[in-house]
Amino acid sequence: MAVCRIIETGATPEQYEQVRSKLGVDESNPPPGGQIHIAAKGEDGTIRVIEVWESREQAEDWGEKVRAVRQELGIGGAMPTITYFEVQRVMTAGSRPIEAVGTQTTG
Repeated sequence: MAVCRIIETGATPEQYEQVRSKLGVDESNPPPGGQIHIAAKGEDGTIRVIEVWESREQAEDWGEKVRAVRQELGIGGAMPTITYFEVQRVMTAGSRPIEAVGTQTTG
């Protein structure tokens, strides 16, 4: 079942880009199970990440890789706060539905 998570990264936009680059992910090379990834800068200047994953296990596996890279790059401090939600529905313009509670995937 699809899950959504919101991560209070505590990272600056520059640090976020360093981690993303080191992990080698972008729009053409998403992590396994990753469906949607939004990085947004909050009023305090740090990045929040909103993601949708095929499963919580895939999200947590990816999170371990991200934590290792953050540690390697010296982007530390407290562990980011991560809140998980069960996906009820995902709507995006011009793309196929993502299977979730209350969503039927059509051919």
